[in-house]
Amino acid sequence: MRLKNWKNLFFCIFLASSSGSWCCIKVDAAESAITDAWHPKNLASTQVNYQQLCQKLEPEAINSLCKQSSKSHPLDSQMPLNLTQQTPEKAQVPDKTGESGDSQKQNEAPQLESQPSVLPTSPSDSKEQLLNPPQINQSQRLKRLMQLLRSPKQPSHSDSDRELGLRVRLLPLEQQPPPLKEKPVVKLKPIGYLQAHIGYFQTNNIFSSNDNPIEDGLIFSGLTLASAYFPLGSKTYLNGSIDGNLIRYVNESQYHYNQVRFNLSLYQQLSRRMYGEINFSNQQLFYANNSDRLDSFKAGDRFLNENSLQLSLGRRDILTPRLTLESLYELSVNFADPQSRDRIINSFWVSLNYYLQKPLQVGIDYQVNLSDFTQRDREDQFHRLFGHLNYRISDTTNMNIQAGVSLGSSTVEYIDFDGWFFSINYNLQLGQF
Repeated sequence: MRLKNWKNLFFCIFLASSSGSWCCIKVDAAESAITDAWHPKNLASTQVNYQQLCQKLEPEAINSLCKQSSKSHPLDSQMPLNLTQQTPEKAQVPDKTGESGDSQKQNEAPQLESQPSVLPTSPSDSKEQLLNPPQINQSQRLKRLMQLLRSPKQPSHSDSDRELGLRVRLLPLEQQPPPLKEKPVVKLKPIGYLQAHIGYFQTNNIFSSNDNPIEDGLIFSGLTLASAYFPLGSKTYLNGSIDGNLIRYVNESQYHYNQVRFNLSLYQQLSRRMYGEINFSNQQLFYANNSDRLDSFKAGDRFLNENSLQLSLGRRDILTPRLTLESLYELSVNFADPQSRDRIINSFWVSLNYYLQKPLQVGIDYQVNLSDFTQRDREDQFHRLFGHLNYRISDTTNMNIQAGVSLGSSTVEYIDFDGWFFSINYNLQLGQF
């Protein structure tokens, strides 16, 4: 029986050598191999060579013949068919673009759906002035006015003259030339400012994953060069800004990235409490570190170039001298490279704010985003409920703290936005120009 197996073995070797695949075996060495193969140690090594040979033979007829002969050999049940061990690849973060046919570079891009860039913040100082903030110290002004009205009136010089019975006649003085005065320095209004900011963002689902949520934090810092609101009319203003940010993960360091963003907006005051805004922005994201894989991304590679056209409609209602209700609706049309990120976003945000003091504000916010991707079959719904605290430390510095929960889902199975988050931001105005 074993002789028959060895005949099949050498028949396989003969066919392999005749087809010119990869080896050539001498005929005179076959007899010595037959006699020595009966030893168990040599038999095991011969079986290994036999298995390697069968794996590299391509014709189906030879493979089927080798399989038939291997079934009859008793050592086959103790050895794996694949003797070459594959090194397991590093576990990749789920496809952040949501499309199965995307390239490896897109698959390794960090998830951007729940990043701090989508967190709403209170209006900037310049927009705060346009919206006519509530007068918190109105009661103090009324008290001062009442005190002025109740204060006794000082007697005039004419009354004292009448009491003395004197008649005073004012003589004109010689006109003297007015002394020379320095020309007043005209203070020009600043046309822009430079601001630095640093913040921290923590969440238990940093990549918006359904099957493998990862808790991690982001440290982001950068500079903003912004212009003031230039008046184009009595109620129309133009504003622009340039941002540069460094975004760093606490644990997932291979996904560090940098951001550059350009922004141009046209602001229109519709009433004392309502405004509209048309905004165009461009953001570009670049990898900060090289990938561990040799065939993957390198530091400086751009993985997102996105142009966004936004139409906003906002309103501020003063409920009491200290309590305000702010609401904002925004329609955003995004064109991106890669095109799998093209989408239309409907966003709504409402915020109830209470001014404890003039520099301190607390509130509760609700935000919802509905995203419809235009180049693939994907729709997202994203909700946030959180509280915030804004504290103006000085005229040039302020701090913002937010904490809450995120909810939402996507038509892509593995994407899930459920989780909690916390963020703290510190802004410092470096100067005006």
